[in-house]
Amino acid sequence: MRRGFTLIEVVLAVALMALVLALIQGVYTGTVRSRNRSSEQTRDVHQVALLLDRIATEISAGYAAPSREETTGLRVEADADGNSSLVFTSLLPPIPGVRPDGGTEVGYALEPDGEGALRLVRWEDPFPEEGVDAPDPYPVMDRVLRFRVLCFDGDNWVEEWDSRERGEGPVLPRAVSLELAWGPDEEHERVLRTSAPVYRQEPGP
Repeated sequence: MRRGFTLIEVVLAVALMALVLALIQGVYTGTVRSRNRSSEQTRDVHQVALLLDRIATEISAGYAAPSREETTGLRVEADADGNSSLVFTSLLPPIPGVRPDGGTEVGYALEPDGEGALRLVRWEDPFPEEGVDAPDPYPVMDRVLRFRVLCFDGDNWVEEWDSRERGEGPVLPRAVSLELAWGPDEEHERVLRTSAPVYRQEPGP
């Protein structure tokens, strides 16, 4: 006579199978979360690297012209938290109908978003001498914890710079260092740094 399974054996088998499935589900969920988190971090690093490269390229094309009194050459100001605001004149490529050939004033700074977090904003003024208000800043990076700019004067790195106050004519630094930190909070911050030479250190026409 063949013997079947008892109710207790069936219950134990079902419970064991449910436990194995729960463990598999936990491993799968953890793997997916880890993959998504890694993908997000890689995307953020790539975005920040591109942003810093863009700023560095714009700064490298910067110049200061004594004949253009309204342009800044380059100006860096630091607040009490060590965050910087950056404004400079750069020879950006012209865009027909939008940006003429010549110096464009470009600015970067931190500002709070609607939720109180900081974001990095950018603006550019292709007509800095015509008395027209520059276009409103637009965000280029969210969840920013720190934006720091240092200027190299040939001997030291300094956190503030004003080309109009550096000598008889506008003077640019020899190089500029950029640091951008981002993340949900300071405990989990990520940081990227780069530096850019300023090729045209003598006043332009």
